[in-house]
Amino acid sequence: MGEDDPVLVRREGGVTVITLNRPERKNAWTVGMQAAYYASIEDAAGDPEVRAIVLTGAGGAFCPGADTAALTTYTETGTTNPLADDIEQPEWFPSLVPKPMIAAIDGPCAGIGLVQALMCDIRVAAPGARLSTAFARRGLPAMHGGEWLLDRIAGAATAHELLLTGRTFDGVEALRLGVVTECADAPLDRALEIATDIATRCSPTSMALIKHQLWTTRERSFAQSVEAVDEVIDDFLSAPDLAEGVSSFMERRAPQFTGLAARVPTTREQP
Repeated sequence: MGEDDPVLVRREGGVTVITLNRPERKNAWTVGMQAAYYASIEDAAGDPEVRAIVLTGAGGAFCPGADTAALTTYTETGTTNPLADDIEQPEWFPSLVPKPMIAAIDGPCAGIGLVQALMCDIRVAAPGARLSTAFARRGLPAMHGGEWLLDRIAGAATAHELLLTGRTFDGVEALRLGVVTECADAPLDRALEIATDIATRCSPTSMALIKHQLWTTRERSFAQSVEAVDEVIDDFLSAPDLAEGVSSFMERRAPQFTGLAARVPTTREQP
């Protein structure tokens, strides 16, 4: 990838860092950016050496939402960009990736940009980050599953307030509301710290199934959730990761887990 590509990808040990890369537009979202971003996370999902993924933005911004040029086109045509139909992955694809994803949020993060952060499993925001749902202030409904994500992550009261007002709030308030997981002055550094710890200390197979459990838990009753794990638990009990996890704990050393194994859902399964 070149410096002019809409996303940049680099590896740091077992962590892939994906950077939204339109700094001259504060990384405003386009169909081309979505195609490149989703292709990049699919590549990371299929790489056995990658254990965690960090998403960030270039130039001190995360993503302020859809590019205004695209929005203007939509108002003129009355429809969305047909090029989006050519993107192979579903719009909710980040939630299907069987590896933990961590968003490092700085600067503006609004609309579809906020939705991309919400589809990550962990979110670290700078105190001065500026977040907004934005949809109501653009004459749009909640889009891209934003209402489902906010309700699930931050609760109904917060989802109603943030979506209906479309107001801007900073990283400190986002933490108080439960929209983000942490505040940090250097969110990318903190996200990399979390991702590196995950990559070196957690079983990839365990994380894949746990992530699937978390994203699909509302589809099941408590009893069904227990029964679903019972169906696959023998695969985990007989796998080398359990023996390694116990041994490394007893020997007070870092574990050496294998790559994805056992019965875990594929990235094509819908949550």
